[in-house]
Amino acid sequence: MESCSCDACTSACRTDPGRFLPGEVERLADFLKINVEQLWRDYLILKRLQHKGSSIWVPAPAKFKTRFRYVTLPGHRARDYHDTEKGTCVFLSEQGLCTIHAVKPYECGAYMGCRHTFQGRPYKASVVESYFFHHWQGHQNGLPDLPQA
Repeated sequence: MESCSCDACTSACRTDPGRFLPGEVERLADFLKINVEQLWRDYLILKRLQHKGSSIWVPAPAKFKTRFRYVTLPGHRARDYHDTEKGTCVFLSEQGLCTIHAVKPYECGAYMGCRHTFQGRPYKASVVESYFFHHWQGHQNGLPDLPQA
């Protein structure tokens, strides 16, 4: 996939960080040289994904509402309002750079805001939701049992 760091493409980093695919959380823990439990406790949340009347949970970076306040605390399940609350990705530096670029969530690499595409095709929310739903529906048992925020 092509990469871009223009304002349109990094806008998601400042509003709603991308979601991981199965296996990416473990890769991120290795990259940060921490265990998966610490990664969940310090950086990640579970977001509800609803698709065609069903709902599952998917991992995503936590996001800051303000410099010292999270939208959803790391290590928790997000409430339904989480997606509508804007916030800055916990992995975005003060200079506006991704600190985990080499292992960033799949959605971050597949989305290009300046072209309004996902995986090189025109962006359609229903297609993106379906994509993540189908990748995560068989992996719900492998997710941690996090408390509700």
